[in-house]
Amino acid sequence: MTEGHNQTGYQETRSMYVNSDADPDHPGNLILFYCRHSVNGTWDYGTTYDREHVWPQSLGGFGTSGAGADLHHLRPTSPTCNSTRGNKPFANIRGTGVSYTTLKTTIDGTAYTGGYYTDKYFEPLDEVKGDVARILFYLVTRYSDLETRFSQSSTSPVKGCSYELLLEWNELDPVDDLERNRNEYVYSVQNNRNAFIDNPEFANMIWG
Repeated sequence: MTEGHNQTGYQETRSMYVNSDADPDHPGNLILFYCRHSVNGTWDYGTTYDREHVWPQSLGGFGTSGAGADLHHLRPTSPTCNSTRGNKPFANIRGTGVSYTTLKTTIDGTAYTGGYYTDKYFEPLDEVKGDVARILFYLVTRYSDLETRFSQSSTSPVKGCSYELLLEWNELDPVDDLERNRNEYVYSVQNNRNAFIDNPEFANMIWG
């Protein structure tokens, strides 16, 4: 994941999502990360989609370089999902007895669910949870400073600094073809891979 890694630039990533997150059923479209809806992949300066740091910049301390420009990390999202998630750490919300709001994003006149949130935490859809887990596993392995930040409640992107939650999500939502295809494309650009997509069992071997 580290040796041979060619660092991408933050600005250039915006033209890559039409390939990295391509909708296989609709050429020229991409799949938005949280709501999983297909949209035109042409970059229109953040109107249709923008770039989400799965580990929020304000918690990661990386700006738009290093982890902040790593294509394994950055995902295209609807602006509504991006702004609503903000820097809220990930958590399981539903079924815990707390009051929460369902995140809805409207695309082409249709409302899509993008997750669930409280004033403090954000829960992605079940079919996105494994993707989140494997991105965060990659980040704490590839960037040693983020491993330290993960263990600090003020900078962790997960409630309670919980690897157990990510391991649960890794099992709940197995690797799919969209993730595999994305890993291959990013490898062609950056010359490094997310090993937790290639070998999701590594997560339990390390943190289980």
